Amino acid sequence: MLSFSTTTHACTHTYLNTLVLMCNRSMFQEYCEVMSKLSLEIMELLGMSLGVSRECFRDFFEDNESVMRLNYYPPCLKPELALGTGPHCDPTSLTVLHQDQVEGLQVFVDGRWYSVAPKEDAFVVNIGDTFMVRIV
Repeated sequence: MLSFSTTTHACTHTYLNTLVLMCNRSMFQEYCEVMSKLSLEIMELLGMSLGVSRECFRDFFEDNESVMRLNYYPPCLKPELALGTGPHCDPTSLTVLHQDQVEGLQVFVDGRWYSVAPKEDAFVVNIGDTFMVRIV
């Protein structure tokens, strides 16, 4: 639901971009395959860092069912009125995120929120709930 008429142009722009991207199905397929490969390589690194074999997580997730979401968040003229997605945990195993130059991503560490500045040539890797261990 759009709250402000000022977002109509951005919405139309996003819709047109979506139509153009839908015409490039093979490009999306290739992108998904590359991202799946990257995710499996990250899983290998996670396994090694946790003291299990390199193949442990790769083998477990290799035949995965990945979900690719493309979200577009245009710059907000009144950020104090924006809702965003709100605080949440990623319920997945791994999220690989490419940010554009619109700021807004934050992480919660040691009881405090920290902004994650976008870097054009980098991905943000979120470890999801699957890897969270609570020590009691």
